[in-house]
Amino acid sequence: MRIYIFYILGTLAGLFNIQPISSMNDDTNHLAKLQHLIDNNLSYTRDVTADSIISWEKELDSQLEKEKKYDLLFFVKQLVASSYATRGDITIAVERAHAMYEQARRINYEPGIALSLRAIGNAYLEANMQQQAIDSYKEAIRILQGSTNSTILPKMQIMPNLILTLLKMGKLDEASIYLRMFENLVDEHPGSTNLFYASICHCYYNIITDNPKKAHKFLNEADSLYQKHNFIYLSYILSFLHASYYELTQQYDLALQQYNLLTESIRPDYAPNRYTQLKLQQAQILSLLGKTDEACLVYQKANALQDSLDNISYTRQINELRTLYQIDKLELANQVERNKTITYGILTVLILLGLITSLILYLRKKNKHLLHSKIELEKAQKNAENSIRTKSLFLSNMSHEIRTPLNALSGFSAILSDDSINNETRQQCNDIIQQNSELLLKLINDVIDLSSLEIGKLTFNFRECDAIIICRNVIDTVEKVKQTQAGVRFLTTLETLPLLTDDSRLQQVLINLLINATKFTTEGMITLEIKKTSEDMVLFSVTDTGCGIPLEKQGQIFNRFEKLNEGAQGTGLGLSICQLIIEQIGGTIWIDPEYTDGARFIFTHPVNPSVIDSKKKAL
Repeated sequence: MRIYIFYILGTLAGLFNIQPISSMNDDTNHLAKLQHLIDNNLSYTRDVTADSIISWEKELDSQLEKEKKYDLLFFVKQLVASSYATRGDITIAVERAHAMYEQARRINYEPGIALSLRAIGNAYLEANMQQQAIDSYKEAIRILQGSTNSTILPKMQIMPNLILTLLKMGKLDEASIYLRMFENLVDEHPGSTNLFYASICHCYYNIITDNPKKAHKFLNEADSLYQKHNFIYLSYILSFLHASYYELTQQYDLALQQYNLLTESIRPDYAPNRYTQLKLQQAQILSLLGKTDEACLVYQKANALQDSLDNISYTRQINELRTLYQIDKLELANQVERNKTITYGILTVLILLGLITSLILYLRKKNKHLLHSKIELEKAQKNAENSIRTKSLFLSNMSHEIRTPLNALSGFSAILSDDSINNETRQQCNDIIQQNSELLLKLINDVIDLSSLEIGKLTFNFRECDAIIICRNVIDTVEKVKQTQAGVRFLTTLETLPLLTDDSRLQQVLINLLINATKFTTEGMITLEIKKTSEDMVLFSVTDTGCGIPLEKQGQIFNRFEKLNEGAQGTGLGLSICQLIIEQIGGTIWIDPEYTDGARFIFTHPVNPSVIDSKKKAL
């Protein structure tokens, strides 16, 4: 397992137990220290920490903008946004990155736009969305291509992030292209820090490509550069790089020493995602060393912490920011088109000045066309926004939901391969693997069901069944798998109820509703009830005494990917699938807004769906 070195280059200093320097009153000294960072392509030093920069930004923001020192202004803003992202304050980071982007675009300052995209990319990395981060970094580099010499430093700052992320994703060809571009930049600007970053990129490239000899050469170069300048910020990068090299060369004792030092010095409250990845790496090395019992304990703690992280809430905000950026580009393109139209109109007026009557008719026709185009454009923008949000949200959810069971499967499978572990540990590992395999299968089946229902390819096999028997079987199933102290019961006054239905799909709906109820009902009672409202219609209801659903969210509860608890397992597709199945059967599902002691879901089911369809067609 390779280490996550590409995380390091954005906002590393805020991760560790480094104390910020005391506040200084002299703005000139602050500016001098910040200028030292930008001149040497550094994010932090021992004397200038994340806390320092956040504090100084408040003091210097207006001064730098007034003096039009935009290079320093946007450099500081990017560091501040990335610092908040690293600490886990994604909401603030996203807001800062967006404000930074808007300000840079307003004054048409390309380096500032590029640095804001770097901040967006860093936020994506914090959400484990590597491809989206790559896209942001590439867009930043594209904006800076062919620009003036003032854009060299932003390029030098963004290139290492892009190269290391491409390497982590296994995109070696692309990484090689950007690595050569970075080499050319370093040749033109051979600062000590730039040379250090180049050595790191080369070293990690050779680690990824399993070339330990060349990796060791570049590692020695990085060590030598560090010894000359002794930047505390760079020491942690070296620790990660040494750990990765030791892992490649199977020096697992030395690798473990590096990971132990890093996990001891890192602040988990600042960067829980990165801390978890370090612990997983530590467990992997322990397993390779044959310390399987210790590795199992570390895996369990790391996976428990990772499962508790609420990544979805902030990835939604990141995706909203990305959507705004895409829409901004659409609006800019539309503005260009509108400007072209206006220009052509003016030229036409000047040329055809004598033909006033004809010109008026032309302009009326043109305005009507523009109005129609504007309406169509607004529709297209709305559809594009919805599409981007839906796609990004789906990828964010699936990335988060699949990562946890896959980590468990990978880690505990490796432990099982060791013959020295005792039977109790082996059984624990087997149980965990089985649970996570079932969870993955459920996620995949939900996605397949939704896709099949949407395109009408999911077949329904209707036959006459006893709805009472179906309900009793469902209750037995839920009783066996529920993870709550709440009771589960079935109420009805009917002894039997013949129903023309697809019994497997009806059971799927009932189990989904009952399992959802168990997630939000820690005590009390969950009740499945069935009654016949007429000769043609049956009413099902699932009632719980849990936390309930806020009234403002009840209108969106059947939307795809909608989840009341962002930290809970699942894709947020269950209720959407239930709604589609019920509609296919000929019924309707809704949440009772008048029930306030928990939540109550109600759906109808025709006794004979074919009869209901015939009546609808007759009407």
